[in-house]
Amino acid sequence: MVKKSEQEDLVNDVESLQLAQDGRIFIKASNFHFTPSANNALEVTNNIIKKENTLRERLLLSRFKVLAFEIVEKWSKCYERGLKKCNYKQTISLELWTTGYQWVKSNKSIFSTECDNLVQYDIPAGDETKITNVGIDVVKKMKWYTFDQYQKKAFTIWSVTLPVDKLKWLDGVCTCAAFFKKYMCKHVVGMTIRLDHCKPPPAAKNAKIGDKKIVVVDHQNPKNCY
Repeated sequence: MVKKSEQEDLVNDVESLQLAQDGRIFIKASNFHFTPSANNALEVTNNIIKKENTLRERLLLSRFKVLAFEIVEKWSKCYERGLKKCNYKQTISLELWTTGYQWVKSNKSIFSTECDNLVQYDIPAGDETKITNVGIDVVKKMKWYTFDQYQKKAFTIWSVTLPVDKLKWLDGVCTCAAFFKKYMCKHVVGMTIRLDHCKPPPAAKNAKIGDKKIVVVDHQNPKNCY
């Protein structure tokens, strides 16, 4: 059991590890601080199998083999009949449009580097609004030997990479923790708004900014509040 006073620090450390760019960095950082790891997609599928099919019962391997074929057949028929659909394109919620729009208004300094058909934008993380090329080089070349130093390196700069073709902005990626969880974040949305690659819906501009969260009000549908 983790002490209540240490739970918040543990969660922050786990989120920091999610920013590891490859397995080598993840293993090195986790050696400084023990944390659990899991494959979210696998956990979701496992949960569906338990809820819809096995009902969390222990099954013999021979029985589960038969059940596995039945599950796959059922899923296949659902997709074939259109009862289930695969999303091939990222969707942007009104809440994400709003946080992206508000992020643009923070007017952060941004440095870009173009390579092939991609452009990388380095932006200051957190509440920082200013950054320099020298500062970017220092962070990227910084060596770390403790978990705290790793966190400082990971949470100082976000890098947003967008295709040169503005029509493909949904293929953009970011190094922030939010993107690793949902494959889209306010930085990608905000950069595309700032570059005029897309226009946010009018409702995204009607936000009441509070101390703790953003309340989004859709005036066309007042009941839709996020």
